[in-house]
Amino acid sequence: MSSVIVQPITANIMNAVMCGLFSFGLLVTPQKFMQGGRYQKSWFKTVPEERDNKVFYIAQFFAFLMFGGIVVPALLNPNSQFLCYQTAVFHGVSLLHTIIFMCSDLYKNARPVDSGSKSQWYFMNFVVGLSFFIVTFLACLHSSENEVDTKETYITKTVANTLMLCFSSVFGVLFILAPRYLLSFFWEDETLQNPETLLGFKLLNMTDLEAWWSRCVGCAILCLNLGVLIDLNIAQPLYTAGSLVTVSTLTLLNLHQVTMRPYRSISARQVCLSWIPNILMSGVVIGVLASACLYV
Repeated sequence: MSSVIVQPITANIMNAVMCGLFSFGLLVTPQKFMQGGRYQKSWFKTVPEERDNKVFYIAQFFAFLMFGGIVVPALLNPNSQFLCYQTAVFHGVSLLHTIIFMCSDLYKNARPVDSGSKSQWYFMNFVVGLSFFIVTFLACLHSSENEVDTKETYITKTVANTLMLCFSSVFGVLFILAPRYLLSFFWEDETLQNPETLLGFKLLNMTDLEAWWSRCVGCAILCLNLGVLIDLNIAQPLYTAGSLVTVSTLTLLNLHQVTMRPYRSISARQVCLSWIPNILMSGVVIGVLASACLYV
């Protein structure tokens, strides 16, 4: 039986290549990626013409999650079955999310209407995505022992991973259940007249495209964290390393947004009460994760 089960290295390399391609496209040209580039149809009904729209920031946020959570760990340990757990959950949830996107009215203003665009979604998710899910799921069926780093570090990986799980899961839940409120703490729409407020922040009129990418971010965060639950190894060193890369790159993305303002628009109040505190908290998490990777 073991000879017919997919080896973890096969699934991890496949997933790393796919996620690497998606990450690169979203990081370098998020607008062109959503529009399908030169040879494909647009993936969505409407994609903002302005390159400084915040939806592209959210897409880049998602790209860094795939890069730090899947691509880098696959490079560090391509034989990891723990990574298979994470990506299998990621593929399964992504398929479910896509079914909701294509078959319900939750994202009706973002769902494509062109037959060519719809065909791309059906092929990429129900053929390619399902195939990747099956391959990765089969790679999860091997028996394995918990991977433990026996060398002494400044902070134990148990402590670092627990902090990361709590810190990231809060944002994951908010991205899924309350994306409008979460984004309103970090962004503002200067054109709104007499907007609703929450804790002094003006609530956005969030588009379906922004809601889609926000929930993609939330699902990715929680799927990567659920892999730790399946693995039953809170001291998993690969999760520590991947989390360090993820939080570090996302913090740099946030610093870039605050200093260069490539995506509009954020107010001085949001910078002081949301962006800077988030960057400082992320810095603490980075310090803890780095301490758990440095040997005494």
